[in-house]
Amino acid sequence: ARDVLLRCRHARPLGSRHSFNRIADTPYDLIATDGLDRIVALDRERGRVSVEGGVRYAALGAFLDDAGFALPNLASLPHISVAGAVATGTHGSGDRNGSLATHVRSLELLTPSGDVLVFDADRDPEFFGAVVSLGALGLVGRLTLDLVPRFSVAQTVWQNLPWERFLSRFDDLFASAYSVSAFTDWRPDTLPQLWCKARVGDPEGLSPGALGALAAPADRHPIDG
Repeated sequence: ARDVLLRCRHARPLGSRHSFNRIADTPYDLIATDGLDRIVALDRERGRVSVEGGVRYAALGAFLDDAGFALPNLASLPHISVAGAVATGTHGSGDRNGSLATHVRSLELLTPSGDVLVFDADRDPEFFGAVVSLGALGLVGRLTLDLVPRFSVAQTVWQNLPWERFLSRFDDLFASAYSVSAFTDWRPDTLPQLWCKARVGDPEGLSPGALGALAAPADRHPIDG
């Protein structure tokens, strides 16, 4: 990776190319990180895993599940890369869940000059600026992430919640489960879908059913049909 970077006049690193803007566009060189896909080490005692930046969350999640661990939070798409997700501040949902960048404990960065810099959350005051860098500081070679014990999630999809009740109990609804997502098609009277993911065994919060929503009788896609 260092040899490739040093041959470039200007370069941008690429993750899984899942971006809604032109932040990675350049008329110069693009460096794909697909080959940086190793899970380097699992520290069971400290509850941490070290991975290369191009690892996808689907592969990491399956590895951790087999080992009895999990990440505290995930984005909704399994194919995005770890380095790309944390560098862009990607997040899941949940009142008490931080963005994916908050899982990072250390970061190894290859700078444009070919130097390797290591940032540590416990000692570097500029740490989170290096983590959420939008790819501007260099190529992320390796990250170490905090883990939690493996847990199971149960999801209920609620349909047709009256807008008035959704808005009046907004805070209570979004605190009612581990992760809550709302999907709308802008119909005037009801919110089409509210997805509530709860950790199995956690106490139950406010049920959307108590506000007039109906539990979906089958699997649902965010876009009807």
